[in-house]
Amino acid sequence: MKKEDIKKYLFILIPMIITILIGLFLSSGIIGRNIETQIEILLLSFFPFILYLILLFLFIKNKDNLTKTIVLKWIFRFITIGLLFYYLFALIVIGFEEAESPVTNPKYYNQYINGTGLKKLFPDKIPSNVENVKFYYAPGMLQAGTRYTLYYVDKNMTLSMFDKKYKDKAEWIGHIKEYNEKEGLLAAAFSSTPAKYNNEDDYIIYLVDSNCDKSGYCNHGYFLLVAYNEKTHEVIYASESW
Repeated sequence: MKKEDIKKYLFILIPMIITILIGLFLSSGIIGRNIETQIEILLLSFFPFILYLILLFLFIKNKDNLTKTIVLKWIFRFITIGLLFYYLFALIVIGFEEAESPVTNPKYYNQYINGTGLKKLFPDKIPSNVENVKFYYAPGMLQAGTRYTLYYVDKNMTLSMFDKKYKDKAEWIGHIKEYNEKEGLLAAAFSSTPAKYNNEDDYIIYLVDSNCDKSGYCNHGYFLLVAYNEKTHEVIYASESW
């Protein structure tokens, strides 16, 4: 494209660049998800850019046809006005797609475990000596909470070692059946891990941070915890906000 053409079509090149930036933002959470979800999110994220690209091609092709150029400009205006509604729709759909397609591959652990809140407890990286590693991340949508969990078996871990590492960080320590401070707060403490409905009572929980609304049953809340099963050497890091 010649320099004079760039100036002539600057009115469409600028929104094209903006839609690329928005597309990169909307698609930032595709890493680690299944290929179908990745394709759907990418299409939703960059659909406006594709429309503008087609329009630019048509503008250039019909630059000597005044009637078609006028029609294309009206189409351009219609698309630009409709982008606000489109991106609202895209945000909702992408949110559902991400919530329904959690990241479970441990290789993407460091991609999603970031921020000072999680780093306060979750390890900087998954230990190399552990076994049966399971990772889970799903963003919140509607009534579903944003959840992070890391599970593994560490045969070298002992209760005394674990206690020394996390005792000073914890605001409460005990087994799940012993917790009665904020009703409902730890109801889903072991969700998305092999411990759920299995051997929950065998874990000693170190509750590092928590928050709960005043509804009486934590309809909205937050927890950050680590748990250890001395019998099986299972370790669980978990955080959820809902």
